[in-house]
Amino acid sequence: MIINDMHTDNKGRQSWRVSGIKLSLEQTAQEEQHLRRLAAQAMGLATAALTELNIYKKSLDAREDGEPFFVYSVDVLCSAAPQSRAKGRGINMMLLPQEESAPPLAQPAPRLAAPPVVVGAGPAGLFAALCLAEAGYKPLLVEQGQPVEQRARDVVRFWHSGLLDERSNVQFGEGGAGAFSDGKLTFRGKDKLARQVLQTLISVGAPPQILYWHKPHLGSDKLQEILPRLRRRIIAAGGQICFGTRLSGLLLQPEAGRRAIRGISLAGAYSGEIAAPAVILAPGNCARPTFYMLEQCGVALAAKPFAVGLRIEHSQSFIDKAQYGLYAGHGALPKADYQLTYQTADGRDFYSFCMCPGGQIVNASSEAGCLVSNGISLSTRASGRANSAIVGAVAPGRDFADDPLAALAWQQELEKAAFIAGGADHAMPVCLVEDYLRGWGATTPPAEFIPLSHAWHSVELRPLLPEAVAEGLALALRQWQQRLKGFAEQAVLAAVESRTSSPVRILRGADGQSINVVGLYPAGEGAGYAGGILSSAIDGLRAANAVMANGKYKGGLQPSSAAHVFD
Repeated sequence: MIINDMHTDNKGRQSWRVSGIKLSLEQTAQEEQHLRRLAAQAMGLATAALTELNIYKKSLDAREDGEPFFVYSVDVLCSAAPQSRAKGRGINMMLLPQEESAPPLAQPAPRLAAPPVVVGAGPAGLFAALCLAEAGYKPLLVEQGQPVEQRARDVVRFWHSGLLDERSNVQFGEGGAGAFSDGKLTFRGKDKLARQVLQTLISVGAPPQILYWHKPHLGSDKLQEILPRLRRRIIAAGGQICFGTRLSGLLLQPEAGRRAIRGISLAGAYSGEIAAPAVILAPGNCARPTFYMLEQCGVALAAKPFAVGLRIEHSQSFIDKAQYGLYAGHGALPKADYQLTYQTADGRDFYSFCMCPGGQIVNASSEAGCLVSNGISLSTRASGRANSAIVGAVAPGRDFADDPLAALAWQQELEKAAFIAGGADHAMPVCLVEDYLRGWGATTPPAEFIPLSHAWHSVELRPLLPEAVAEGLALALRQWQQRLKGFAEQAVLAAVESRTSSPVRILRGADGQSINVVGLYPAGEGAGYAGGILSSAIDGLRAANAVMANGKYKGGLQPSSAAHVFD
């Protein structure tokens, strides 16, 4: 974002950011009225002097034993200069600089011999394609799965019957794994592109609150409404999208001592060879056939650390009471979440991950003979249940061979074991936490436990995990029981949580390209460079920027006879 001078408009008004304003739970019923009053008071101005007010940030503080409260930063446009700076009252003020509209990521200069190709329609691929399309590059986006409307039907059929479509499921298809998740948009970095992604989502139907709430959340239902609008925006800008189409090979040629992309092979609904001087590769987490193909093509890969474990579910009322105490159930409070950590004596980290308030555990399998659990919630978070991954860190050289294919195989074996434990028909293996801690027995879970799966069976879960992870997880659960009394009581575990992040990284350089294949741009969570919807979308924008910045590669195949199907 370009910054020039101080923010004074043509009417002589100044913009200020006032931070540290606190509102009680009751005051949030008249949020804007109280924010205006307190901001004006802090600035020593009459309320009428604040001609505009917008919330910049909003967070919840429930750390103490007293009543929880909300903390705000607001941007105000003032008709008069502040008369005070509210020192000593926990409120900070700053005069905002004049902000110009963000410049494009790169100057549109389509110089490629053929349109760039984006592989994968998860957050990284969708935002890369959108960025390229709106810069005039007419990208081709290919996705092995289906549009989200068809994908939703395929997923529901799987949950009802256990009949799995390996191309269209909870993991693969338009929107990626995030389309059937909690829809969290949290991001711990400071990248300014995060705001650009959020504003884009708002433009296609996301609620404006995601721009300022410190834990923004959409829900799977809202994501499935937003994705078709994002798709239409890509197409309207000149992009093309091919569903049911997978990348089956890279066509490479020598260039300056390295190899370069000259085209790709596709299979599925559309097949053949097409020119592709630039390919953004944004595969899903554990798109194993793609990684095997990349290894055969000699693309530089590396095994990377990730985490594995189980999914845990409680009643949401228990989590609310544990976090909010006497204020649990107050209408102004969001559904409570938690974040827990533990480290064993040998230095292995255990932690909760992807916590879904008001959600359900889901069968997230994507491969025949393998079973994966995950969490989902809708925008209302009204299921009455709360779930989270509880996982232990694993790493190459410690838990599996320091080799990318070995990492994939190790992960796959965990998923195969879970599949067999569930009865080899995609039923989920589950048990009570008390049974897990005893190390024997399999008590039937309470009736309130209703995972999204066609069936589930009570089994012993410890044998499904590596011993170090299984034992460390038991220690972590006992520790967390002390921190949140009741955490290990009447809670249900489901196996196996194995896809916290990709076990493989497609190595890339500072220019965004593969370190040994010119024109190949790895991006997103599946490629090993992000950890959620928002960070993946940001990485997709970065990849698009790199393609535009490096748009000098003019080599490439002429379109094959199959290329007309993309017109």
